Amino acid sequence: MRKRGPQKFSEEFRREAVRLASDPKRSIRQLSGELGVMAGATVPIGLLKDATASGWNAGAFVNLGVPLVPVSLRLEAQWHHMGGAGGAIACTLAPGGGFCPEPIEKRIVDGTANLVYTFPSVLPLHLYLIGGAGVYEERAHTENGGDAHESATKFGVNAGAGDKFQLGTFGGFVEARYHNIIHGSDIGDYAIRSPKVKSLQFVPISAGITF
Repeated sequence: MRKRGPQKFSEEFRREAVRLASDPKRSIRQLSGELGVMAGATVPIGLLKDATASGWNAGAFVNLGVPLVPVSLRLEAQWHHMGGAGGAIACTLAPGGGFCPEPIEKRIVDGTANLVYTFPSVLPLHLYLIGGAGVYEERAHTENGGDAHESATKFGVNAGAGDKFQLGTFGGFVEARYHNIIHGSDIGDYAIRSPKVKSLQFVPISAGITF
C-alpha cells in the first residue's frame, strides 16, 4: 500500500531527528534562517479597550530552524499603536498607573523570543502555533500630545496561531496572537471597576511575508 503524505513526513522527521541528535555539529551546519515583515491591526481587550481604541502594528523578525524539524525559533520586534477612546476613569491605564483627565494614545514596542510549531501538511496551507516571552516598552500620550505618564518597561508573554502559504517566490502568513503584559502591581485606581488589575492585554492580527 502506498504511504500517505503525513505518514511519509513523520518517518522522514524521525530519521532526521535521530541523525541530528547523533551529530550536533550537523544540526548547526543545517541551521537556516528567513527574514519576515508583518503589519496589521492591534485590538485592545479587557480594561485596556476602555482607554484606547483599536490601532495598527508593524514588525520584523528572523526565523531560525532546521529542515524537516517542525519547531523553529522566531526572534521578533513589533510596534503597536492604539488611539485614545476612553474617558477619565479609563485613563488610569498609563504605563505605571496614575490618573489623567483625557483619553490616551498608547504605544507598545515589544521584543520577544518565540517557539513556532508547524503542523505537517500536504496542503498549500500550513497551520502553526506560536508562543513566547519578552520585554514590552509602553508609553501613553494624552490627546494634546503630552505624556500621560513616564514610559515603563515590563515583562510579558504571548501565544497564538496562524497559517503559512506560498506567494510566488515569497512565503506568506496570517496570524493572531494574545499578548499579556505583566505589571506585577496594581495599575492605577480601579475602585469603580476592579482594584486588582495587574496586567494589560491586547491581540494583534497581522499578515506578512517571509524571504
